[in-house]
Amino acid sequence: MARRVERCSAEPADLSEAGIGEGVSEVIVTTRSASGEPNAAPVGVISESNRYFARLYEGSRTLSNVRETSKLAANVTSDAVLFVKSALGNLDEAEFSLFFSSSDSDYGFPVLSEASSWIIFETVFTESSLFQLTPVAVKISRKEVKAVNRGFNAVVEATILATRFGRAKDEGEKEETKKKMRFFAEIVEKCGGRREKEALSVLREKIKNYPSRL
Repeated sequence: MARRVERCSAEPADLSEAGIGEGVSEVIVTTRSASGEPNAAPVGVISESNRYFARLYEGSRTLSNVRETSKLAANVTSDAVLFVKSALGNLDEAEFSLFFSSSDSDYGFPVLSEASSWIIFETVFTESSLFQLTPVAVKISRKEVKAVNRGFNAVVEATILATRFGRAKDEGEKEETKKKMRFFAEIVEKCGGRREKEALSVLREKIKNYPSRL
């Protein structure tokens, strides 16, 4: 069972304290269905002049859940394995915790237990696939100061490409995607730490029927 998370105070005015910077911040978004089933997937949170947005795509469980609950949680983490697992499969139930607020149902709202921080947003559909996000709760577990690791960034880029591979229009696009994925895999092997290399192994296993020799 997911662990209960204590209630948190109101959100900070500047979400950079929680790791959401200007531009696009790659996070793992957690959502739940109306019946309480949790889901996790990488999503880019867009920040412009202290306004926040997310683009959610048709056919995704994230979009389906947001339509049912009008909420999502942005989980900030540097765990490359979680990015791969959430992009290409389901996370274990033990990797979720539950946040309960006074307005929540009996299900609570899922967040990642090991996230450095998380922010729960209420969502409003604006146009096309874009949702405006309003922060309603935040928890900062760790304020981490880390140098940039190219291996982690390369895992994220390779994972994004992997999610697009099956939707390639033709063989030419598939070959170009394979080439890019191999490029990022080489960076992970060269620059990544233990966790990044483990993430690459998980990625290779998840997509073993896609690009060869990734």
